[in-house]
Amino acid sequence: MSTKTKPIKSAKELVAHMQEKGITFDIVSPEDAAKYMENNNNYFRVASYRKNYNKQLDSNQEPIDKYVNLDFGYLQDLAIIDMELRYTFLQLSLDIEHFTKLDLLRHIEQSNEDGYRIVKDYTDSLDDRQQLRLERELKQNSKSDYTKNIYAKYQPDYPVWVFLELIPLGSILAFYSFCADRFHSMTMKDTFYMLLKCKDIRNACAHNDCMLNDLHTNTASYHPKYQIMQALRRSSILQPDARSARMSNACIQNLVTTLYVYKKIVTSPRVKKKATVKLHDFEHRLLRHVEYYETNQLISANFTFLKLVIDN
Repeated sequence: MSTKTKPIKSAKELVAHMQEKGITFDIVSPEDAAKYMENNNNYFRVASYRKNYNKQLDSNQEPIDKYVNLDFGYLQDLAIIDMELRYTFLQLSLDIEHFTKLDLLRHIEQSNEDGYRIVKDYTDSLDDRQQLRLERELKQNSKSDYTKNIYAKYQPDYPVWVFLELIPLGSILAFYSFCADRFHSMTMKDTFYMLLKCKDIRNACAHNDCMLNDLHTNTASYHPKYQIMQALRRSSILQPDARSARMSNACIQNLVTTLYVYKKIVTSPRVKKKATVKLHDFEHRLLRHVEYYETNQLISANFTFLKLVIDN
């Protein structure tokens, strides 16, 4: 048996474990916390948000395994905010996926492309492994109650407007990149790289991943796109160093990129209005217990930044 194996603990045992780590139960009683972890959320997910909190230091200024100013109520609130964030951005991501298809079709029509030829040229450009994967993705539609009739009618020769309805988002973006190169469009290429960030957010929301459990700086793999930083500057959102710090976090950068792409690519005023309502509902939930985070600069700074971005 692996030495890393840990026995399953009951909710009450997990509460006791958290108390040993310096987590207090002033806002939520130990009994209610145990019920919450039994009925609403598991310990692994709730406890993941403690990464945003500092640990106590010993006499040599070395961290010990106890947290500073961390109450279970804060972790519970962060878990609920994260849930609302996922619900909100999943809707935004679905809108972006829909309007990305429309954007592609517009570019293709404006370039006087043959709707069948461009799909064939794209598939011919793929290597054997990529072609096989695309074929599997397309064939999956044959078993779907929602797309099997479309698949049966058009396969194996798909016009682009059908092709885009049958392939998943990852393949849509690969096709978007192909079209950007075909049309020699740097604007489309820039949008493609930003859409990859939107895809990360869409996947995190759809897979119910924790998103706010690490708000530290310098977790992003890449620098944010210049256009986004310029948009933040024009909106006078924070000072340059503060903007850069917030945007160096992977999750925050992806969220802000998604909002930027949404504003750019979604063309329906009615759809945008619905998104605005959802975003402001999320903002209100984000700040409902702002007093919980007054002593945590990491969380409060990121929440303030998100509020400013949403407002602008």
